[in-house]
Amino acid sequence: MKDQENKKQNRLLGLKQRLSKVHMYSIVMTVLFIVGGFGVYQYKQKMNYRQYLENKFQQSFYEMTAYVNTVDNLLTKVSLARRPNQNAPIFARLWKEASAAQANMGQVPYHHTTVDQTLKFLSQVSDFSYVMSQKSMDGIDLAEEDWKQVDQIQANAKNLAQQLNQVQAEVYQGNKINWKKVEQQGAEALNTTPLLGSINQVNQELQDIPALIYDGPFSEHIQQMEPRLTKDKPKLSKEQAQEKAIQFIGKDRIQGIEFLEETDSKTQYTVPVYRFGIVLKDQKEPTLMLDITQAGGYPLWMLQYGERLPSEKELTLEEGKKKAEEFLKRNNYPNMKASYYEKADGALVVNFAPVEAGVILYPDLIKVKVAMDDGEIIGFESLGYIMMHHERKLTSPKLTKEEAGAFITEEFQVEKINMALTPLESKKEVLCYEFKGKYKEQDFIIYINGDSGKMEKILQVIQNQNSILTQ
Repeated sequence: MKDQENKKQNRLLGLKQRLSKVHMYSIVMTVLFIVGGFGVYQYKQKMNYRQYLENKFQQSFYEMTAYVNTVDNLLTKVSLARRPNQNAPIFARLWKEASAAQANMGQVPYHHTTVDQTLKFLSQVSDFSYVMSQKSMDGIDLAEEDWKQVDQIQANAKNLAQQLNQVQAEVYQGNKINWKKVEQQGAEALNTTPLLGSINQVNQELQDIPALIYDGPFSEHIQQMEPRLTKDKPKLSKEQAQEKAIQFIGKDRIQGIEFLEETDSKTQYTVPVYRFGIVLKDQKEPTLMLDITQAGGYPLWMLQYGERLPSEKELTLEEGKKKAEEFLKRNNYPNMKASYYEKADGALVVNFAPVEAGVILYPDLIKVKVAMDDGEIIGFESLGYIMMHHERKLTSPKLTKEEAGAFITEEFQVEKINMALTPLESKKEVLCYEFKGKYKEQDFIIYINGDSGKMEKILQVIQNQNSILTQ
């Protein structure tokens, strides 16, 4: 009897174990199915995204080719339109089309060294076209040198268009571009892919074209400008520069000073400096960095980066501006006029421009940063001043302020008039009447050329309790 009961219990136990195994098997299979399904889903998502990117790259390439073809076409047309009223709208469209071509090329995953010259070329075509359109809209005939540069640009644009069209034609015939390979291997992929090697070749050829010289910010002569303030000034030793640094910060504020580096004087587009780290009083390590120009020993940039303790005390905006003005006077920057300012994160940044013979020199800007708890100077930047400040021969404008004001709509309510030297994008300086006032309850500043009456700039003043800025 007991044997029968034992057998019965063993059968029940075996059945339970089998059911348990089946249950576990089902669970395991379900989990594997879910994991596998999720993996397949992830794979499909990845492939869909990869396909999306491929399509996006392909679309950008097609659009870039179309824009370059339009640039080539417009450059041919503009050569036939020699009068300002004829070529102004063509140059204006060229400006936009070249900019769009550059933007689309930036979306294609080339390695930057493979297309850097092409991107630079398109940028300069856009910039050059804008400058020419402005000349033409002012009724100025383009000089013979301008037309020579149009021919030069057109020849290179045609070459670029031909190469892009060749690549596109082969793609239409079924030779697809492996953008993933291009993205991963960069220049190496282009060199080993005949389909795209021609683009690399064009990029190399563009390195050898003569420099474009015109009045835009991307012109070669603008990018290679030398600082005017330091021109022909003797180079200081590190020790001499350190003395300049101590004088600028104030000996009473300094506990220690350390030389950090000397920037390469052969590097293009930079102002060579000596850099110092400064330990302020009551500090254990450097919390202030200062750059002194190697030529002439002028302070270029200063920043105090140490953490400041929170304080309930706060200066007013006028008190903060006064602290900045006093700092500039102590460091031999006389006759500086505060223009725009912004208060943020417990500090006030004020823009200053020198005033000479009653004229505000806006190209020579200096920025000063003031801590609003105690008025300590914690930042300084004088790049505009060092790049542009020099002895000028300021002449009287041909127009009176009344004659200049006649070029502004009567609806503009003039509140104040200054004389100002205004920088253009070309870095040229124009003597202007600065009209400050209101239009439809909004603050604006209008700059009228003192000789021609041309409206050089319109700036809207954005003002709140913490800042006065322009846009």
